[in-house]
Amino acid sequence: MTHSESQIEKYQWWRWPFVLIVPPVVALAAAFIFHWVQWFSMKMFGGYSEDGWMVLYIAPVFTAIIFGWSYAWVAALIAPSAKFSASLIMSILLAALGAFASAVAIVGEQYPAYQAVSMSIMTLAAVCGLIGGLVQIRKNGGTL
Repeated sequence: MTHSESQIEKYQWWRWPFVLIVPPVVALAAAFIFHWVQWFSMKMFGGYSEDGWMVLYIAPVFTAIIFGWSYAWVAALIAPSAKFSASLIMSILLAALGAFASAVAIVGEQYPAYQAVSMSIMTLAAVCGLIGGLVQIRKNGGTL
């Protein structure tokens, strides 16, 4: 095997398409598991109410933070090179999608005001999670 062939094999270019696919899937799984753990712990300690403020407002914010943080980290872990840049680009795409969804919820007449506010707060929480993940990736020097 020549040096250039080993360099191509070492580069693992085939991982780039997975940078688009894997972060949303893993982030959704992480958010689902985190939300399930929150729900289970609230159920076990009592005082649980399906329409309580903790279930409707606080738990989704923490879940959105976990979603954003895991999204940024998985994008960096999957990328074969330029890990911070790949995570930054994926984070910008997620933030733009969240801003668009929030704008649709705010402007759309079919959404009640509380849903629009909730969507905006969860988008802001996810962006905070993205920023936290990016800061940690940058602290590691972009190598994970």
